[in-house]
Amino acid sequence: MKKDNDAQRTEPLTDDFIKNLEKLIEETDCPECVKCGWCCKHTVCYYGEWDYEKRQCKFLTEENLCSKYDEINAFEDKIRLDKKSRLFGSGCCLNYENPYRLEILRRLGK
Repeated sequence: MKKDNDAQRTEPLTDDFIKNLEKLIEETDCPECVKCGWCCKHTVCYYGEWDYEKRQCKFLTEENLCSKYDEINAFEDKIRLDKKSRLFGSGCCLNYENPYRLEILRRLGK
């Protein structure tokens, strides 16, 4: 007789997954952005606008770049925003279990 929780069982975590997770946990700063688009496909920053039809930020390009990049950097330069507070250049803060990022890193052999 099956128990209710048997249907919810998943495969055990792979050694590769655990190794990658341990590496990510050890990082103290946000790792480099690999332009996977994950962040802009799940929410918008304070400069962005949500496109309900595409289900992503309306400023995200096909190449997973921000079409407002130059405008945002010019504004942040103008107000003399420090590097850690800037939208671009501080790294990927959504890196844990981000399948888009992990796939790009796998393809790059990292």
